Amino acid sequence: MCTISRKEKEKLAREKDIINAAEKVFTVMGYNEASMEAIAKEAQFTRKTIYQYFTDKEDLLFTVIIRGFQRLLYTLKNGVLNGNNGYEKLKLLTNAYFQFYKESPNTLNLMNYIGYIKPTTENSTKRIEFNKVSGELAQEIAKVIDEGKADGSIRTDFDTMKLTFSAEFMITGFFHMFSISGKTFTDHFSLKEDEFINFSMNLLCEILHEKK
Repeated sequence: MCTISRKEKEKLAREKDIINAAEKVFTVMGYNEASMEAIAKEAQFTRKTIYQYFTDKEDLLFTVIIRGFQRLLYTLKNGVLNGNNGYEKLKLLTNAYFQFYKESPNTLNLMNYIGYIKPTTENSTKRIEFNKVSGELAQEIAKVIDEGKADGSIRTDFDTMKLTFSAEFMITGFFHMFSISGKTFTDHFSLKEDEFINFSMNLLCEILHEKK
């Protein structure tokens, strides 16, 4: 059994505190206005300590984003456990994404910044880590779709991976836009937020449902 030293535990705890502080600062101030000084102040460390763990502000943002995707993957994997067929699991998957949005809307917003992080030599290791978790997320969706195709609950006239990427993009885009203007939209049309979101997610699933 592998154990880590007290010093290593303290290092990991300090790193976690910095990441938590960065996520809070990015959420409150926005990425452009956030600074390493503000993050250090929130974490109650010196800037020198922050730089011992992270190269710069973008490095910290990338770390926050990766952790967000890891949490989302965990949420989705656990969300589909009680489904009896692929279609049921697809609905549970969208419900799990909705739950993640409700519990961590700010984290989900920060995750949408991934497109702003350009590949560099400095972030190559983190990019590999991100590609791994995003690939696992796509495979989780694809697994549900293939299961539904096999058990007859999901239509078979779609390519699995094209459908996976399309569904992922639509769901991500929906919640991103909802986080920006959803409340204004639902208030304007006197819609109940949860009902509208559930209707939209069910509509997407219904398109893929194999009617018998």
